[in-house]
Amino acid sequence: MKRTFACALAALALLAGCKKNEKPSVTPQAEAQETPAPAPAPKAEMINSVMIAGGFWRLTDEDTMKWVEYAVPGTRVQAYGSTDPASGDRAETRRQVVRTTDNQKRDFIHIQFEGHDYWAQDYSIAVDAIPAVVVGSSAYIYTKPSPDAMGDKKLDFGTIVGVINGGIDPASSPYADKYVKANAYVSSRLIEGAYLAKDSISITANTLLAMQIAGKLTEKDSKGEPALTDPVARKDLFDTAMSFELPDTVQDMFLELFDAEYPGEYPEEWQY
Repeated sequence: MKRTFACALAALALLAGCKKNEKPSVTPQAEAQETPAPAPAPKAEMINSVMIAGGFWRLTDEDTMKWVEYAVPGTRVQAYGSTDPASGDRAETRRQVVRTTDNQKRDFIHIQFEGHDYWAQDYSIAVDAIPAVVVGSSAYIYTKPSPDAMGDKKLDFGTIVGVINGGIDPASSPYADKYVKANAYVSSRLIEGAYLAKDSISITANTLLAMQIAGKLTEKDSKGEPALTDPVARKDLFDTAMSFELPDTVQDMFLELFDAEYPGEYPEEWQY
């Protein structure tokens, strides 16, 4: 049974967190000529991107970076793509700045999220990418988009990645349509430019939201206890995720989580 869009929005809420032109002068015995208006400054190009780790930072008046808030992996943002000085400071795309948390200098990328201006550490964002979730149990990393190039490392089920737009040139491999190029952040390490089989990931919005919900349900506090303790909120998140049509592997994961929290019950949404 499909739940309403409002329910999905509720789940997302739980996951969070000029100068005037002067008139031209006219001299006697000369025809007045209109002064052309100055050309508007070029707008910064914005590039659809995805957060794969970390959070949002803001540049302080002291030219340091201050932590603002955590970004749920898979969050869609826009990265600034123009470096034209005429666009002003907001068009700046990158900066190496000392972060206030530990006084270490790090590389940051300029972004926008929900109309607000932020920065993200370069390891935490996949630029010009869309979010995807690893749904295969064996999402091996390939060294190139070809079935004979499978490596010995793989990404775990549930890993949220940023699939790079146009990351594979169709002319580079006859199997290009069966693979994607993606970035991931796993165990404090950036995995950049990994080739993954398309059938091992899902790019659907509901699958992404379901995995974000799973992360919220399983999140622990510093004492190892569930971070979200409100039973009503937890049940709402379960109900929302279970209302989606999901890959079998994701559905099985939620059934295990549900059974652990509500022993002996079975979700009506998934009764056959």
